[in-house]
Amino acid sequence: MRAEKPSSTAPLPPRERLLQEAMRLFGERGVDAVTTREICAAAGVNPGAIHYHFSDKDGLYREVLRLPVVDLQQRLAGFDDPALSLHESILRFLQPFLFDDGACSAQLFFREMQAPSPIFMETVAQEVGPIFDRFARLLAQHAGLAEPTAAIHQLAMGLQAMAHDYSMTRPMLDAFHPELLADDPLLEQTCKRLADWGCALVAYERAQHAKTP
Repeated sequence: MRAEKPSSTAPLPPRERLLQEAMRLFGERGVDAVTTREICAAAGVNPGAIHYHFSDKDGLYREVLRLPVVDLQQRLAGFDDPALSLHESILRFLQPFLFDDGACSAQLFFREMQAPSPIFMETVAQEVGPIFDRFARLLAQHAGLAEPTAAIHQLAMGLQAMAHDYSMTRPMLDAFHPELLADDPLLEQTCKRLADWGCALVAYERAQHAKTP
């Protein structure tokens, strides 16, 4: 007898359901306003499931924050390959921040950026900080610097912030000036333009460095 194929509509395992519902609820209301009982009820698991899989609420929240970061790390892989041009490297770095299709994680991170929790700051410092350091080193190299300066670190953060802002405030942009991105629905041309600006700003920093005695 041929074995039946598993149903494509089979429910997620309890651990994944907990993560999915926790991310949604934390994003909607903030971590402090959501109880573990609510999360378990939404995920359809028994009240002890969070303790079993994550030890406690903080452990669950830490994993909720870690998963989007792991995805970001994978999407950024190779952005600083020496074989790439500066424009292509900046393009690859900015793309994940422009094309964020995880609405729940974006909502959660936006909430955290307004009022960061200790767990969020710990996750950012350990997992995201090294990525930005690599980006800053890349920009410094193309600016003719041995190490990133404060201005280069600011440039790295500024480029990412511009890309992220397009993603986070897209509804506002469309409301104010719907014509601006009408011919660029996927923000592909916008990403290229941001990379153009990035190259110009790196050239500016290179010129400023050349003036320094």
